[in-house]
Amino acid sequence: MKRPARTKQHKFLATIQKIGINRCVAVPEEISRSFGRRGYVPVLVVVGGRSARTTLVPSGGGRHRLFLDRNLRKAARADAGDLVGVLLELDTKSRELPVPLELRAALKKSARAQKAYEKTTPGLRREFLRWVLAAKAPDTRLRRIRRGLKVLIERAARRKS
Repeated sequence: MKRPARTKQHKFLATIQKIGINRCVAVPEEISRSFGRRGYVPVLVVVGGRSARTTLVPSGGGRHRLFLDRNLRKAARADAGDLVGVLLELDTKSRELPVPLELRAALKKSARAQKAYEKTTPGLRREFLRWVLAAKAPDTRLRRIRRGLKVLIERAARRKS
């Protein structure tokens, strides 16, 4: 069986910047360009020995920023103004979450709900699924599905007008 080809890894040093309450590093221009994308880029990142799946955010001119969450900063023992080593690799694996059976059934019952769900951005869909999947009790899960689909339908209707 053939193993999937591993994508190229990029290593660089960067100073952590503070933007509002967030911390980030500027990705060097040549690395940003090597991904061949100007928008959001899904990546695997290693900082301070800790890895995470995250997304590079466009910062203008074909360049990107990498936001560092608390866990990555803690692993590097670094904060704003500190220099950190970063290892990046394009993340080619799907980020789709499993759709629970109850949600699939609800989507089959309503064409409007199905259409609204399909038109949501991948990020919003992921957050909706996380919220639904976090419910432990079946009744809570069903209430969240009904409430969430209602919001998605209303949101889709507002975008049309």
